[in-house]
Amino acid sequence: MKAAVLKAGKLTIEDVAEPKPRSGEIVVKPLACGICGSDLHAKDHADHLCDLLHRAGFKGFMDPTRPVIMGHEFCAEVLESSGGLKAGDRIVSPPFLNGPEGIVLLGYSNSYPGAFAERMLVSQAACLTVPDDVPTEIAALTEPLAVAVHAVAESGAGADTACAVFGCGPVGLFVISRLKALGLGPVLAVEPNPARAQMAEAMGADAVADPTQGGTGDWWNALGLPQGLSAAMAVDPAMRRRSRAVLFECVGKPGMLMALAQQAPVGATIVVVGTCMELDGLEPAFLIQKGLSLRFVFAYSDAEFADAFAMIRANPERLAPLVTTRVDLAGIDSAFAALTGGTGAIKALVKPTGLSN
Repeated sequence: MKAAVLKAGKLTIEDVAEPKPRSGEIVVKPLACGICGSDLHAKDHADHLCDLLHRAGFKGFMDPTRPVIMGHEFCAEVLESSGGLKAGDRIVSPPFLNGPEGIVLLGYSNSYPGAFAERMLVSQAACLTVPDDVPTEIAALTEPLAVAVHAVAESGAGADTACAVFGCGPVGLFVISRLKALGLGPVLAVEPNPARAQMAEAMGADAVADPTQGGTGDWWNALGLPQGLSAAMAVDPAMRRRSRAVLFECVGKPGMLMALAQQAPVGATIVVVGTCMELDGLEPAFLIQKGLSLRFVFAYSDAEFADAFAMIRANPERLAPLVTTRVDLAGIDSAFAALTGGTGAIKALVKPTGLSN
């Protein structure tokens, strides 16, 4: 079968062995698979990414010296009927599989192919069947949406919360969409890129701010949530339109945590969703004085994946604008380049068996 194989920072289309299922596994044909920010980092900085995951104790994560077939945000077609699944069914699934060496993450395993291939293996028990009214490329957004479902759940955001999302790449846009699907807000999107700021509005952001044009103080003050200690102590309780603030950091660059700590209202929670791959500095005493909480989030549970899929089934068109780039295996390099080059691409999908699927 054909697959996009990552070796030494290069993606090449190669003929590779067909996957052979073990007990509980089925062979499926990937129809569409999103390119994740982690894929971009794995392509150009595999040693760094793998060292970090290995130090964190993920034993089944890939060995960067060996080939890997990436792709973990997928919708696929069942090839042979098995259990409750019929040949031709479309499925989505969390990209985790219990292999001979333990839990592996599909797309970051040297033993199992990810979805940038004509065939792959998934756990039969983990598959969720995609209904006819949900387009394939929208179903493929379930996995990244699950990350946002988890982040929002861990944030503790509720009816008394005002939220700000810093960084409106795919992660931030999924967070905005999840917040609004739950009826939470108001939601401020903070993004300097005009195309991404416009997409934040399409996802339901109540207001958009360009961080290069000033801070967010006026927005928080209008909600009765001052950024400074003295102002917070003096604020009239009757002026508080919300009782607390949650800030989602979806940029993942050094300096963002302190920048958000400075802009956060007193007593706010900062939820760190963006993955900064470099060392970063904090001034703990500053966060202590403002009573700020930091919450780092990663991945999701099976139940949260199912919640993300339910959100897509309920309104498939909600996320449709996010898909801006579609390529087959031959175009995968151009899609990676578009996402890293600031061309305005938001979410790129790879369709390994052709763009008509």
